Amino acid sequence: MENQLKVRQVLMVEDTASVAALYKSYLNPLGLDVKIVGTGSDALKAFQSFVPDLVLLDLRLPDMTGMAVLEEIRQNHPKLPVVIMTAHGSIDVAVEAMRFGAKDFLIKPCEADRLRITVNNALKRDQENSRTRADLTQGAQYQGFIGTSLPMQAVYRVIESAASSKATVFITGESGTGKEVCAEAVHAASPRSNMPFVALNCAAIPKELIESELFGHVKGAFTGALTERQGAVELANKGTLFLDELCEMDLELQSKLLRFIQTGTYQKVGSSVTNAVDVRFVCATNRNPWEEVKQGRFREDLYYRLHVIPISLPPLRERADDVIEIAHALLGHISVEEGKRFSRFAPDVLERFRYHTWPGNVRELQNVIRNIVVLNDGEEVLMQMLPPSVTSESGAEIASYPGEPTPSVSVVAAEKPQATSPAQIEPLWSVEKRTIQNAIAVCDGNIPRAAGLLEVSPSTIYRKLQAWQEAESSQREKE
Repeated sequence: MENQLKVRQVLMVEDTASVAALYKSYLNPLGLDVKIVGTGSDALKAFQSFVPDLVLLDLRLPDMTGMAVLEEIRQNHPKLPVVIMTAHGSIDVAVEAMRFGAKDFLIKPCEADRLRITVNNALKRDQENSRTRADLTQGAQYQGFIGTSLPMQAVYRVIESAASSKATVFITGESGTGKEVCAEAVHAASPRSNMPFVALNCAAIPKELIESELFGHVKGAFTGALTERQGAVELANKGTLFLDELCEMDLELQSKLLRFIQTGTYQKVGSSVTNAVDVRFVCATNRNPWEEVKQGRFREDLYYRLHVIPISLPPLRERADDVIEIAHALLGHISVEEGKRFSRFAPDVLERFRYHTWPGNVRELQNVIRNIVVLNDGEEVLMQMLPPSVTSESGAEIASYPGEPTPSVSVVAAEKPQATSPAQIEPLWSVEKRTIQNAIAVCDGNIPRAAGLLEVSPSTIYRKLQAWQEAESSQREKE
């Protein structure tokens, strides 16, 4: 029939034939016409014969990077939805892909339901604007997280992709970035959400007791063991076990943990009886786990067993737009808790919050807000109420990374001859663009550092770069 709905076409760019065939079978119930190509060049050639409704794009291809393919697609088809698929899921890659216009991000291997839901969402073009707003609203209060910044949106997508699987999630991030909140979010979004979530801090328990805390003990197993006790693995049966500060675990216990992960069985301290449980592991550390392996403090075989789906939580200094949202939420909560009247921040306080580097991340921000609320009174937080740790800075500090010196450079626009006639006057946007591009070049592509030197939010630079890219794409289309 002529009025029959057109079959949606999907172009899948995947170089492993068996994986491509499996994912195509997952999509069969949706009634889609799925075409498979194995290289980036073949994907771009396919556009000469047809324009698909959706592209599923692997980031690792034999002839070119998936990012290069995405950039080419964006130049010629700026509104075409592209979903990135990669087995090497990292926040940096997710942020970069989304910055170049990817609609979503999937970590391989992905479950059938997750793939179908993602494809269905991406194909709803007529609902794209409302869906984007819904995503942002969800991001503002996502499973305990607050924030809509680009790095956090990528974190939310990885959590959603990983949650339905039993694969181990390994969370890294500086102290105070919310690693336990992230672990709870993975659990809450998973099919195990109605089962126990058990957290064990490996750094807070003495070495001689942690095995008992993990696996439990029988009565009389050691001095003071007056009764039999369940361990964390037994309490977490059918649910999620969160091992915080995992790199602090003793090497001998690491070997027992590895054996438990491999077999799903364990023995209580002082018992010869073998027990079996079903748990999903989520691990976290504020150290570099691979560096710990190289230093001999963390077993390499355990690293590879646990480091399946990595999630790297961005520090607060890279989430400038989120700082204000988090501060307002904390102010409301702590004011009610302390019986105070605070409801807003003065504009200069918000500016100070935005450009403070927050070395203690969200935990530091929480402590600052509590300090203000407890020691002061009123409806508006004023600059004189801020503690010295925030007010002592002379201007905006520049974020640097461990082992990296803070750049001492002066960022200025490239010199141009002074205008001598109206025709030589340069548009303000052009001066701004040149200044920003020069700052990024001086900082070796590190946008947060360039933003700090320019005394603007990193998100401001991201928005301007995206706007310029869209304008250039539009101009090329017209030509």
